[in-house]
Amino acid sequence: MSNQHQKDRRIEPIFKLQTPVLFAHRGGAWEAPESTVMGFKHALEKAQADVLELDVQLTEDGEFIVWHGPDLDNVKILEQSDRPAERKKRKIHHFKWRELEPGKAWVADPEVKLLDEKDIDLANVNMIEDRCLLSLSDFLKKFPDVPLNIEMKKTFKRKINESDRRGLRDNIRAFSEILARDIGNRTIVVVSGYDDFIDEFRDLNGSKFSTGLSAQEQLLLRIIDLDMTNRALETTHVELLSSKRTIEKVRRLGGSTFVFLTAFGPLKAIDKADDGPEKEQIFKILDRGVDGIMTDRPQRVRKLIDEWIKR
Repeated sequence: MSNQHQKDRRIEPIFKLQTPVLFAHRGGAWEAPESTVMGFKHALEKAQADVLELDVQLTEDGEFIVWHGPDLDNVKILEQSDRPAERKKRKIHHFKWRELEPGKAWVADPEVKLLDEKDIDLANVNMIEDRCLLSLSDFLKKFPDVPLNIEMKKTFKRKINESDRRGLRDNIRAFSEILARDIGNRTIVVVSGYDDFIDEFRDLNGSKFSTGLSAQEQLLLRIIDLDMTNRALETTHVELLSSKRTIEKVRRLGGSTFVFLTAFGPLKAIDKADDGPEKEQIFKILDRGVDGIMTDRPQRVRKLIDEWIKR
């Protein structure tokens, strides 16, 4: 290993892991059925991922589900058409948890997502337990001690009832209570694409959990110094948003920088190949000194990280 790489491979301050930290996005959404026991086991056992990345959505009745969604077009659901285009209910918040609980909903292989919605037929999805949708509580029990990066999705804003779940703050309180009951010995980073979600979560939890920067904080970081203790800049792979200068600033302020190799809006994923231009692009990102990378293809990217370390 070169002296430069020895220097770059610091101990990341949030998860306390040697960099670069490998995050399995949705458990490796393009290598296994996403957000399932099968997918998360693949990430840990075959890809040797360091951190599991997951999203949390709310069902109609307020159950917290491990799912990116909100669409369920790649999920076979008991008593629903195997052709999602024919379903009247297609999003997770259209369903009560009793309609999706284990034994009633199974996630298809990743290739289904490449099909046009009118061509999707889920009749042959293997209805085994490891493909079932997971509640957040069940997930935490099945994967104790594994470091986590959890994203709160838009359904956190939904009104569930008139008493204790009237909107965002109540839902974040219920979510926080689940995290507080977690028996795992682990670090959890909580993030969201919505600034008010981050504000509410911090207001309720203080410094108990590490959090990602809000969009406003990411903009402020460009012009002023922020206290980055227990904070992570989670952003895309483009150099404009995760330049070497930005990464060095985040480090100086006590935080971490994690970048997504996945597609984001008009940006294309750069983890589809393990050779050629994409490989060199990933190496350049690692050379910039990022603390971690998030990928839908953790097994493939693990090989690239190992190669980069040896270079």
